[in-house]
Amino acid sequence: MHAWTHPVTPRAAGELLASLAQEWFFEPSPIWSRANRDEVLAVARTVLSRFGPNAVFRTSSDLALTSDSPDFLAEELAGGRAFTGYLMDLGLIAVSTDEVGVFWSFNAL
Repeated sequence: MHAWTHPVTPRAAGELLASLAQEWFFEPSPIWSRANRDEVLAVARTVLSRFGPNAVFRTSSDLALTSDSPDFLAEELAGGRAFTGYLMDLGLIAVSTDEVGVFWSFNAL
């Protein structure tokens, strides 16, 4: 799994989680245009804060191939190595000393 995912910063992980809550395949950067953008981002950061300050975040997004802090709000989301047989497979993995969180989105066509 390590070879199929890429590290991201906590800030980027929060942006990705907020974006995964939207319909990311049909609308590029859907969180960007939402009136409640700041609220959605705050909720995503709160969810990820449970993993603590030393958490490690990884994503299957190809946007993280060249940077650990891609702007998931400004760029069109991109999948990467698919973990499932479904189209547009994209996810975030959060790891702390106590638990692992897996957040995933895909379009089951």
